[in-house]
Amino acid sequence: MRKKRVIYFALFSALLIGISYMMNWEMAIANFTEKTTLPTFDDPGQRILIIVPHPDDETLGMAGVIQRAVELKRPIKVVIVTSGESYKKAAMVFSGKTNPTPKDFYRFGLARQQESIAAMRVFGLPRKDLIFLGFADGSTRFLWSQCWDNNHPRVSGGIHVAYAPYDTVYKPGIPYTGQNLVNILTEIIKDFKPTDIYYPLADDIHPDHWAVSNFVRYTITAMNLNVREHMFLVHHPQWPVPWMAEKNRPLLPPVDMQDSNSEWQAFDLTQKEIDLKQVAIKQYRTQTEVMEPFLMAFVRKNELFGTKPIINIPAVESKPDLLSKVLSHTLLKVYTGGMLNEELYRSAALTRLGAFYYDNHLYIGLQSAKPISKKVIYHIEMRLFYKDNDIKRVDLGLVNGKIYQYRRAENALTDVLVSKPVIDGNKIWLELKIPHVDNLKCIFMGADSIYRNRLIDKIPWNMYQISQ
Repeated sequence: MRKKRVIYFALFSALLIGISYMMNWEMAIANFTEKTTLPTFDDPGQRILIIVPHPDDETLGMAGVIQRAVELKRPIKVVIVTSGESYKKAAMVFSGKTNPTPKDFYRFGLARQQESIAAMRVFGLPRKDLIFLGFADGSTRFLWSQCWDNNHPRVSGGIHVAYAPYDTVYKPGIPYTGQNLVNILTEIIKDFKPTDIYYPLADDIHPDHWAVSNFVRYTITAMNLNVREHMFLVHHPQWPVPWMAEKNRPLLPPVDMQDSNSEWQAFDLTQKEIDLKQVAIKQYRTQTEVMEPFLMAFVRKNELFGTKPIINIPAVESKPDLLSKVLSHTLLKVYTGGMLNEELYRSAALTRLGAFYYDNHLYIGLQSAKPISKKVIYHIEMRLFYKDNDIKRVDLGLVNGKIYQYRRAENALTDVLVSKPVIDGNKIWLELKIPHVDNLKCIFMGADSIYRNRLIDKIPWNMYQISQ
């Protein structure tokens, strides 16, 4: 019976993958035939901290880095934020049940922790250097956007609790809040004092990946850390191809991320490191049972890392036409296509973010593939970092054509809007009065779109500075 379920899941997964690829097979071919040459680095760092969302991400993204660090006897810690227990398809196979219970999800989370321990053992990394935080799988984007304050924990995940239920984690029983996650990351970083931090890329389409990316970059910025940052990618449409181990093929950036504000480097692996990476991936049995071809696609001759330079928001002397056909002062372009939700709801497919500073006001523009729709909710969110270490947040939502300022945390600003939004075709412009701009260090900002309570698309979070 269990084998039949595995076969059914494999067929269903293949069907979904096929649909996605048929919708944009040109991009899959472009990624397969890409010939880009990347700069390389071979020193993983003096003190290495790896922070990932789920058990297996540490091996998919950093197997070679971990092996090199162990071989060079460099101090290294691997932090896994969630236990991946809410992945229902794999939990069904693991438990043999169509509807796993909270206890089944709990046991599944423990099994996934053990898989990471086994994989790290392949690389020679001892258990003491592997840290599980026990936050709920699938919850981190909600902690980032909505459940920040410690008096507002998120009940989440298949276990359906508001706290870390495992006694195997860094702080058993810690409530699921964004502030608690930042506090833990801050504590680990202060204690370990890394020179290099590896963490997910904000462009990753998996919510746990981009949310963990945001948490790490937020913490680095709040702590004023001077570290080397290395961001890795796992989930992206039509990438990587092919879905199989290709030990002689390099892992290259998706061709549709050329305008993504990402600067790439490759970490070349030795043949031994490649072979052991493949062995380690096989330790994640709960995952290989449902998606082995995808996991094996990361067995390549290198590993891929990006950095995100700060983006300058220009201060202009004359106000541009907000009704022009092209979004003025576009700072980010996001490729659309290949994602099923984006294809169906083109008004929610976000394509550009623009911004400029004029007459002591900050203007933020958002563009979608089709005209702005009242059926779609559009969010623009900001974290304002000041030079005196104060942090404020701004959360804006366009709902049914009206703009709202949310108070989602104690440090929220709710009086920054200056006028009604300018909506023209597929563009939105907001005019904001940001307080104490002279003391502002940087703005961490992203956007997303919601249709029928489902996250459809996002503008990846990036760090911005207003040019003076």
